[in-house]
Amino acid sequence: MIRALVIKELKETWLLMAAAALAYGWLLCGLTGWGPAAVETPTSNMFFIWINRWGIPFVDGGFDNTFIVITGLLAITFGLLQSVRESRQATYLFLLHRPWPRWAFFLTKLAVGATIILVISSLPILIYARWAATPGNVPAPFEWSMTGPAWEIWLMMPLIYLGAFLSGLRPARWHATRLLPLAASIEAVNLRVNWGMSMAWLAPIYLLFIGAICIMARERDYS
Repeated sequence: MIRALVIKELKETWLLMAAAALAYGWLLCGLTGWGPAAVETPTSNMFFIWINRWGIPFVDGGFDNTFIVITGLLAITFGLLQSVRESRQATYLFLLHRPWPRWAFFLTKLAVGATIILVISSLPILIYARWAATPGNVPAPFEWSMTGPAWEIWLMMPLIYLGAFLSGLRPARWHATRLLPLAASIEAVNLRVNWGMSMAWLAPIYLLFIGAICIMARERDYS
């Protein structure tokens, strides 16, 4: 049952994964000078205005600023797609009447979505870091510890995914309170990025969102 659900989720989200891969590829081209996104000025290219190819990788913000936008949009779209599509296609009743508990169904969906986001978003960090560590590419010393802020952003993005998933799962109106969980998750990430909150502070927030999703999944009327 779990295997069938995992395959279903992969089939329904492959187009989104491909779009994210293209966005990350464009970012890497702009930062490394490869391909059509290679920058001709020190501060901008066609789409990513925060890129500074001549800066120090992972230090000047050229990577992190654009990475958080791409990954945040990926997390939001993924969360809404996984939760809203089932309602619009009226497949919740069919899926939830299978011989397994509701919490297992929704936790499996969450595990698939979070894993995909983490795997896809880790690739640009690794590729850019490997390029920066290669002698001759950057006229400055490079240490892998410089990637620390990027990995912190990477760890925070599933929180936005959970907020989007919970917003999509709630039966409230879109123009009313339905998007409050998404707004709360974005604000939690903002507190960490702009106000220096501890990463440990996010752990209970993750548990809070997962618990809220399980409660909503159990109590919602899917008819």
